[in-house]
Amino acid sequence: MKTIFSLLFLMVSMVGFCQNKYQEAMANAIQLMNSAANTEDFQNCANTFERISMNETKEWLPLYYAAHCYIIKSFQEPDNAKKDPILDKAQAFLDKAFKLAPEESELFALQAFLYPSRMTVDPMTRGMQYIGLLNQSIEKAIQLNPENPRAYYLKAVITLNMPEAMGGGTVAAKPLLETARAKFENFTPATPLYPNWGKEINQAELDKL
Repeated sequence: MKTIFSLLFLMVSMVGFCQNKYQEAMANAIQLMNSAANTEDFQNCANTFERISMNETKEWLPLYYAAHCYIIKSFQEPDNAKKDPILDKAQAFLDKAFKLAPEESELFALQAFLYPSRMTVDPMTRGMQYIGLLNQSIEKAIQLNPENPRAYYLKAVITLNMPEAMGGGTVAAKPLLETARAKFENFTPATPLYPNWGKEINQAELDKL
């Protein structure tokens, strides 16, 4: 009997140790990402999250952050011809994450964050191609979690950059930015590893109005 209890204790201890190592690795990687400043930094961070995802095959967060790093890198890339390959990598990580967490609001918000970078490659051609997909992703993110502030921020930014004749502009966007601000003020991540970005950039947009 003692042997059985000893084995159970050892198994529980090993699981706890592995989980702690995962959390430590993720916390360090997130800290590095938050201090990243250029495309090289974000590439290094993406590589780190990818390595974590290869060890933690049941966790969607490393895949989320790898995709997030590639999306940020694409926005920083000045050469439009180089953006699509970067975004293809981001989409590949997102697709894997969706398989693990198909009803996760944060993944749909991140998908919505990816589409504008696709559109900047060729706005005249791609605008109509991606605007519908973008809005679908935002609405799905809100449906799954009405308190997700990133979804409202993205909806506000898209509205802000649309022509007034199409329901966009500052007047239409301001209430959405204010809603996002309220959501950010009340938002608490499920764990310290969960997405928690957007509050500062949402406020920066409000300050411009």
